[in-house]
Amino acid sequence: MNYFGHLLQDTNVDLDKKTFLGIGFGPEGVPIDIVPLHLLGRLLPDYHLLVVDEFAKFNSHEGNQEVQELEETLDRVDRTFGKTNRIRCSDFMESPDYKNVLEELSRTIESSEELRNIAFKATPPRYRNQNHPLAYPINEVACVAYLYSHGSRTKLGPDREIPYDKLVRTLNENGKYGFRGRFRGLQFGYTKPAFSVSGKPVVPYVSTERSDRVFFDDSEQEVVEKLTRADERTLKYFATIGYIASIVRGCDCNPQIVQALEGRKLLDSAIDSLFNGVIRPYQNGGLK
Repeated sequence: MNYFGHLLQDTNVDLDKKTFLGIGFGPEGVPIDIVPLHLLGRLLPDYHLLVVDEFAKFNSHEGNQEVQELEETLDRVDRTFGKTNRIRCSDFMESPDYKNVLEELSRTIESSEELRNIAFKATPPRYRNQNHPLAYPINEVACVAYLYSHGSRTKLGPDREIPYDKLVRTLNENGKYGFRGRFRGLQFGYTKPAFSVSGKPVVPYVSTERSDRVFFDDSEQEVVEKLTRADERTLKYFATIGYIASIVRGCDCNPQIVQALEGRKLLDSAIDSLFNGVIRPYQNGGLK
């Protein structure tokens, strides 16, 4: 059975090529929504999570504690489901190769009104009032360029990365900027939407209010309370995560069954699949 349709919006991208997905962090903790991003590493032949640890510095914030919590959580998720390759922006963003790419992109983007406008729209609102608001999106593109130069040909991510990808596409397709064909063969794919308890679309790895997300360090009672007040779309989302996680761990189950459920049956399915597929295995440190 092809499970990519439960994890990705578009499965037409070439998933056999070297693939990466950037993963960030937030101050409230690590949401279980990162599980589908990690599970892609169990289903793809050459997949890497890119921990964007350096990007907190664009907000004059080191983010060391948040990065450490994310890394420790990913270590435990590795033990639970099997290891997914991981690289960090801090591994290469100080290298001469990266700085050369960054300098060339900065000069090109900042000298073009069209590219500046695209980059500004891609800048997260919290960074737009900084002294150098375009530093964030330019570094995003530089990371893509650097990883492309090291063999990556498929970039995955949540919908919120579409504006960054537009900047890469514009550079790649428009000859006047000197980058035409620079990213030849690079494909973009997007993960299935993630939802908060209240049903709002969220970025999987960015934590928001504690009461509106399910976290790895929530007690079972807290998880049940949150799921009990979740809407139908959110319950189907969490149930699917649980079933895919169980399949990766060897369970013979079908995530498609949740689409036909509603009411109490859907709630029970979401609770059972999430607890058996993710929460209890994780809390047991990956022990079956």
